[in-house]
Order: sequence, then C-alpha cells, then structure tokens
Amino acid sequence: GEEVKLSGTNSETDVTYLFITGPNLPNAGGMLKSPRKEVNNDQPASFDQADVQDDDTYEFKWQTANLEMDAGTYTVYAVSAPRDKDHLSDAQYDTVSLVIKKPYIQATASASVVAKGDKMFIRGTAEGDPSKGVAIWILGKNKVLYATESVNDDMTFEHEVKSAATSSLYAGQYFVVIQHPMYNNEFDVYPDNPLEPQKILGAYPTRDSEIFRIGGAGALQGTDAAEALVKAIDSAMVDDIYTKMQFLVEEPKVTINPIGEQAVGSKFEITGSTNLMYDDNDLLIEVTSSSFKPTDKSQSGEFNGATGTIKVQQGTDGLNKWSFTVDASTFKPDEYIVRVSGVTTGVVETALFNVVEAGAVPVAPVVVPTEAPVVEVTEEPVAEEPVAEEPVAEETVEEEPAAEEPVSKTA
Repeated sequence: GEEVKLSGTNSETDVTYLFITGPNLPNAGGMLKSPRKEVNNDQPASFDQADVQDDDTYEFKWQTANLEMDAGTYTVYAVSAPRDKDHLSDAQYDTVSLVIKKPYIQATASASVVAKGDKMFIRGTAEGDPSKGVAIWILGKNKVLYATESVNDDMTFEHEVKSAATSSLYAGQYFVVIQHPMYNNEFDVYPDNPLEPQKILGAYPTRDSEIFRIGGAGALQGTDAAEALVKAIDSAMVDDIYTKMQFLVEEPKVTINPIGEQAVGSKFEITGSTNLMYDDNDLLIEVTSSSFKPTDKSQSGEFNGATGTIKVQQGTDGLNKWSFTVDASTFKPDEYIVRVSGVTTGVVETALFNVVEAGAVPVAPVVVPTEAPVVEVTEEPVAEEPVAEEPVAEETVEEEPAAEEPVSKTA
C-alpha cells in the first residue's frame, strides 16, 4: 500500500528498464506495476521504464497498492537494456532487495475506565498508507458511534471521543473495532448512515448488501453487534482487517484514603483515587475545622484549615490518583473535615480526621489495685408459701379387748 521511490544512476543508456522477482512471481521477472505479468526479453514495452536525466540519474515511483503480492522478500532489477533475468550477461544492471509486509493495524485506548463526561482518545498505527484512513466503531447497549480518521505520514492516527459523546453513554461495557481498508483502499463493511447507523452494509455479493441491523427493530447490540461486525470483516470476500478493544463507562467518582490522626505543626499528604481523566481534570480540596461556623460579633471567628486546586495524576488499574499537601502549623487541636469536589464535574467526597497537640500520646489509664470492700449480707427469712394439705382419709381402728389379768383366788 505504500509508495516506494526507486532511484539510481545509469551512464550507459537514456532509459532504465525495471522488473521484479520474488515469491509466486515469474522466474524471469515481472513488471513492477503488474508483478504477475512476465517481462519479455528484448521487448521494451513489457518493462517498466524510467528516463535517465542529463546528470545520469533516474527515478521511478512505485505504488504498491492492489498489486496482489504476498508478504515476503523481493528483488528489483534496474537494467540498461530490456533484458529479463535470464539474459543479463550483455547488459549493465544493479539490484536492490526489499521486504514487502502485510499492512496491519494496532490501537490502544487512553483509558480502560472512562468517567461520563470525560473525553478519551483512541490512538494507533495503520501501515499500508490507507488514503481513506481507518474506520472506528464504538458499540454498546442502544448506542453506536462511527467515525473515520486519517492516517499521518508516520502511520499513526488519533481519534478523540469528545466529552459530549461520553456524557450520552450509559454506564457499562463498550466495544471498539478499528477497521483498515487494506489493498483496495475501500471499506468493504460500512454503515448506511455514518451519523446515525441503522444497518451494516457490505460490498459483497453486491454493493450496499445488508449484513445486519444495528438500530431499530431487530437490531443487534453490545457484544452481539461487535461479534457480527467482526465476522463480517473476517469474510473471505473482504480484504479489510481490524483490531478490537473494550472500555468501561462509569459515573464520575472520587475516593479519599484514610488520613489518620495528625499533630499540630506537622505536614502530611491527603491522597485518594478517581476515575476522572488525568491531566484534564482539576479537584478542589477543602480542609476545614468542624468548629468553624458563623459567630456573633463578640466571638472570635478565626479560621483553621487549608484549601487548594490540584490536577488528577495518572494511576494504574483503571484508576487515577490525586494528592494534596497540608501544613498544620496553624491548625488547632480539633476534628477536621476534608471535602474533595470536581471543578468541572459534580463529583463530591468527604472524610474526617483529628488534629492533636504536638507530642500528645494517648496514655492508658493506670489502675491501682485496692482491697475489695467487705459487704455484709443479711439473710432475711424467706416466707414459705403455704402448702395446701390434702385431706387424709381416716382409718377406723378397732381396738382389741385387753386381756384380763388373772385374779388370785387366794385372798
């Protein structure tokens, strides 16, 4: 797909004859503009030609797009006469080797997690010098964004997804497909309407053939839409190539790391994390005493605290970081409130910490053992509950007559 400039000197003739050899090309050589077409010995019209200038130099610009050449190593011949590879003995010639690579595309996103309302960038490299640029698809639930981006001379490209676009996205997962038009320099898979895509169309079997719907009734969404798009580009009838990635959209958020107890006169850092984009977002940090409130004219209204604006810094694992330095030399012992808010976003977070006297160390109370006091316990009689007596059946006992003692008959 790139243009190659061939140049050199020829002091023998007024015309330099050119041909190429390499994988799957004619053994005797093929034309540069049509490599599979064999050059014929002593037939000038079958060779590519470059006129020699008065200073014996020549130049030939070779466009490598749509040549049906495989990737590999090739040799270009420059000959003073129309001679093929098998008849070079009676002519002056020189050769140069070059490697033809298959065009490819690669890309990365500026962040894997994007806060709603933040802009993001898709950057990459597209070799092959596609004059149509590259196509960028962003697919999610009930949302499709499509754009084309030109490729710079150094093969790089950059696409900005603006803040207004991310503000309209629902929180969730989004898929990105970046498409390269390849050898024919035409996108063989494309939307019916780039601004509001409803259908995905293709060049095969005929131009504008509908492949699937991406909007309206029966439309594919999210993962299904991304897979269908990739499958369409993978078709054997399509020479386009692609790379893909994904990112998450979240509601803006900011967190504050635990601060802990600080001493009067010390300097310390208040830190945290956020999903806001680094170097593009400012945070307002406010540190105020819990005792700070409106007072009447007879009271002291002295303010204890700190405030400042900082920039979000680059972090890792999808979260960026921030840091704010506090000088507590003018602070008084008290409880303090930290409030972190976005300057251009509505995100807010708060936290509390204490400032104590310098050198103050919490001391555990000393317990002095004492004798346990003797407590006299007087037991009070416990009233017994009356127990109901059960009636006892009376038994009738018949008394046996006592035996009479014998009476002496003797007086």
